Amino acid sequence: MARSSRKNQAAATIRSSDEIPLIYRTAIYARLSVEDNGKENGDSLENQIELLEEYVRNRPYLTKTALFVDNGFTGTDFLRPEFGRMMQEAQAGKIDCVVVKDLSRLGRNYIETGNFIEKVFPFLKLRFIAINDNYDTAHLDSSVELGASLKNIINDYYAKDISRKSGSALKVKRLRGDFIGNYAPHGYLKDPENKNHLLIDPEVAPAIQHIFELRAEGTGIDTITRILNAEGYPSPGRLRFERGIITNNNKKGSDLRWNRHVTKDILLNVAYIGHLAQGRSASCYHKGVPFHWTSPEEWDVVEHTHEPIISLELWEKVQAINSGRQNSYQRNYGKYEHLPKCNNAYGKKLICADCGAVIKLVRSIARGGAKAYFNFKCPTQIEHGDAGCPKKNIRQAELDEAVLQSIKKQMELFMDTRRVLNGLIEREKKKAKGKSDMNRIAELKKEIKRKKSLSTNLYTDMKDGLLSEEEYRYAKEKYKAEVLAIQRELKELENISQKSVSASFGERRWSNLIDTYYHAKELSAEMVDAFIEEIRLFSDNSIEVRFKYLNEFEELFKECARLKKEVA
Repeated sequence: MARSSRKNQAAATIRSSDEIPLIYRTAIYARLSVEDNGKENGDSLENQIELLEEYVRNRPYLTKTALFVDNGFTGTDFLRPEFGRMMQEAQAGKIDCVVVKDLSRLGRNYIETGNFIEKVFPFLKLRFIAINDNYDTAHLDSSVELGASLKNIINDYYAKDISRKSGSALKVKRLRGDFIGNYAPHGYLKDPENKNHLLIDPEVAPAIQHIFELRAEGTGIDTITRILNAEGYPSPGRLRFERGIITNNNKKGSDLRWNRHVTKDILLNVAYIGHLAQGRSASCYHKGVPFHWTSPEEWDVVEHTHEPIISLELWEKVQAINSGRQNSYQRNYGKYEHLPKCNNAYGKKLICADCGAVIKLVRSIARGGAKAYFNFKCPTQIEHGDAGCPKKNIRQAELDEAVLQSIKKQMELFMDTRRVLNGLIEREKKKAKGKSDMNRIAELKKEIKRKKSLSTNLYTDMKDGLLSEEEYRYAKEKYKAEVLAIQRELKELENISQKSVSASFGERRWSNLIDTYYHAKELSAEMVDAFIEEIRLFSDNSIEVRFKYLNEFEELFKECARLKKEVA
């Protein structure tokens, strides 16, 4: 049933060597707070990326490995998709360096930004460069660090000041009837002479009218969605993509289909009768209020701000149908309140192997309403049928058992590998004549230092006539050979010591997990979170499980292979 993947998808990688890499695998990170609508001036994403790529290109010790771009995401928090993906790559040991335009591109929250620069990046052995601030963690002194701290504080206070001023200014604009969104509602365009005023988009308005007319006839939202896709009407995300507006949310381009959420939002949007309802979400950085969706009572509604696409009569007819369907659903749903409900233990970790959507837990009611069943299904397939994605339908109990057994097999594999590794390490220690301890390492370092000092003094002895030139050359070569021999032994012992430390780090992590979950008989959300990075569900109901900390497994396997050769 279960496919097991050994892809290196670690939650954190501790690099075993402190050696500075000759070539840094470099990630370029760019961020813009407001969606970049193809502006050619100012701090556009294109300008940022060009600056960063030129900087990397002109430095032979940097090689561009990846580009991460967060378009339309604030710097006051780190809940950004591309930043999160970059940190996953760093944790997996795939990049050695991060380059940004300036410290504010990394973040404007003083505490969190400082935590990344001073703790997280050093922990991951990441070099961090902010070009315009002349900040490079490979070349730091106290004045540079102090300057960076001050700039982070300034960036933080700047963000709070902007939050304070813009919040009140935007409120005034909303109440005045100015449109302040990044994008006009589907079916409208921003007036080129006044960006806060909406004009009807003649290319898209017929689709809006079609949606409302279908709903007025009693057509269900899912059916309307299928009709829109079948008749080729571009979805809002697809239309922006085709018009050259690329965002984090429309990278699928022409594959972006209509879905029921988009259709439902259109059917509830008063913009189509000429009104504006704004302030549907809110946040206040300077007061510490995080992003949240507001209730309709908190919205700023202004009537007759632009030309309507549909009539008020059609709007009221559609709203009556929406309310009737909603009330009917709630009445029917209430019939089954007594039946059990179930939580999805996988959250966003369970995804469709074909379309990448997060798999949905669906409750089905048996005929007669006596029993509830729980199945995992692909939401794309539910909404669009086979045209959207191949069918997937697996019982919750069946999936839970498959995942539980995969986790247990992984625990068994770790314990077997650990036993083999520990045995090989003991044999290698014996081969090294029992000298692979910290005292012996200290002795060897001291001996290397002593012999190098003696070698340095040889030249003085020759100048003073105590040694002939031939004796000098002979003694120097002898000391050099002795130092090389000691260095080889030292490296061997340090490798053993380092591998033992690395193995023990992995052992501690996994031992804690095993102590907690080895005897578990049922899968839990905590267990999934502790062990699993991602689960992919295929159309034949097989799964591929990607575990956390697999880099530690691979290091153990490599170390076992190395030791087997050395002790053979």
